[in-house]
Amino acid sequence: MSGRAEGAVTVAGTPEAIWAILDDPAALGRVLPGCESIEREAADRFRAVLASRTRFMTVRADVVATYLDADPPRHLRLDFEGRPRGLGGSFRASVPFDLVPLDDGRTEVRYSVEASAEGALAALGGGLIGDALKGQVDELVRNLERELAGR
Repeated sequence: MSGRAEGAVTVAGTPEAIWAILDDPAALGRVLPGCESIEREAADRFRAVLASRTRFMTVRADVVATYLDADPPRHLRLDFEGRPRGLGGSFRASVPFDLVPLDDGRTEVRYSVEASAEGALAALGGGLIGDALKGQVDELVRNLERELAGR
């Protein structure tokens, strides 16, 4: 099962300020939806526990997030690989995005998200992955704006 979402949002902050959040594990943990814990394993890799609510339950997953194609502070592809706890299967997500500075100190974040699930996780998710991606991106943007406002 797979899903895809893409779009662009405008965020009140510069590309440099957004990049600083992406490079700080504590700040990144505050903006990633459902992030319960996060730690840096290498300069370009993090290990995290993410929780995602479905209609019937909360699914916790052990996730490795890797930064690829980094061009600070303009472009990054964030790849996630994870396995849910207590449920067979796995998932992958790739989130390339570009940070485009605007004249007024804001940034347009252009993104696409591709996600896929296998095993019991795919059977449980049905056709919901595509819908869930949009909600996750919306929550991420709200969290990012809150984090920027607090700096």
